[in-house]
Amino acid sequence: MANRGNVHQLLKSKEEIEYLVTLHTHRYANMPLPKQLEKKFWCLNLDRTRQNISKFLASGVLTYLIFILLALPTDYLVIGVPYITLDFIHCLLSAMNIALALLLFWVFAKFTKLSEHFYLAACGIVFLTIIINAMLLLSGGNMALKNQSMLLLSFLYMLGFILSGIKPLHMLCVGLLAAFLVFAFLILLDVNCDYIALGRALFGSCILGFSISSMLISRERSLFLNNQLAEINEQILRIEASELLHLSQQDALTQISNRRTFDEMFDFFYYRANQEKRPLAVLFIDIDFFKNYNDFYGHQMGDKVISSIAAAIKNSIRHVDFVARYGGEEFVVLLPETPVQGAYSVAANIYKAIERQAIPHAASLVSKYVTISLGFTVYTGGLKMGQDRLIHAADQALYRAKQLGRNQIYYQPLQVAEIA
Repeated sequence: MANRGNVHQLLKSKEEIEYLVTLHTHRYANMPLPKQLEKKFWCLNLDRTRQNISKFLASGVLTYLIFILLALPTDYLVIGVPYITLDFIHCLLSAMNIALALLLFWVFAKFTKLSEHFYLAACGIVFLTIIINAMLLLSGGNMALKNQSMLLLSFLYMLGFILSGIKPLHMLCVGLLAAFLVFAFLILLDVNCDYIALGRALFGSCILGFSISSMLISRERSLFLNNQLAEINEQILRIEASELLHLSQQDALTQISNRRTFDEMFDFFYYRANQEKRPLAVLFIDIDFFKNYNDFYGHQMGDKVISSIAAAIKNSIRHVDFVARYGGEEFVVLLPETPVQGAYSVAANIYKAIERQAIPHAASLVSKYVTISLGFTVYTGGLKMGQDRLIHAADQALYRAKQLGRNQIYYQPLQVAEIA
């Protein structure tokens, strides 16, 4: 029943996600998901950023250094020899700043206590890195160097939008605030700069970065929804497969194991008894004059009696023991590591449990209540006896219990069974 409830809940979730997939595929690509899903999406996105941060640490610094090495020959032609040293120093300081920023990202990602504050730290790191790099690259004296630095700042904005794990809207606010502060510092310091070109570079990067990151996030949301859908389908299939397996192993009427499961479990118990040289008791139980009961009370009442007897047997054995419906009104019990005295004690408990139920049986020839006949034998690992012969011996014990008048327990030693 619990599994059925889980399946219904999963099917409901599946319908909701399929609806969201349709929306995001056709019309509302940038629409946020419902609160819980949106929160889960951003948590996964942030986890992915934290996991990949070590890659960013090496590749980010390496990319920036390559960019500097490629830019220096151009600087020689555009800016001139006197400014090469200054250009190199500014670029080197900028690279060190970015390396420090990536190192801080790594620290906040790797250490558990700090990782809780990773998102806020990411916003602060990106904000400060933009401002520091802007002041380093734009405070020089050469206008060509300043114009070239605007490209580097645009590059930083793109990294912040795409790789930092910050939400596009939050990154837009961080970027715009950083741009305003850069303008304020440059004006206060009276730095000679092409403010129109700088404004286009900074604010244009904000708008472009926001647009690109929004499109990427929209694609990520679609992938996330499809992954959620696949996970739900997998869970449903797993539950249904588990239920089918359970149904194939369980008797529908009594909710105990069926004959097929008994055959599998008997192989296991028999093999273990042989390996460990320990006893294995096999009990066969039959409801006395059950055909008469069905004829007198009807099959529905007969089904209730079978279920009641099965419950009594199950409650009378240990959790390591095994009970199954062998067929019709017949049951079988396996008692591992149980010698004759212990097996007889369990058989007596089962007999008394059914006796206490006091189920009326007017058509019985031995009692006015429902009774059982129980036959058992005990196998000791190491004896030269196959599984079929062991089952036959226990069945013979049940036959003797019936032959002697029913409503009793009969033990048949294996030696006697073999002679018979």
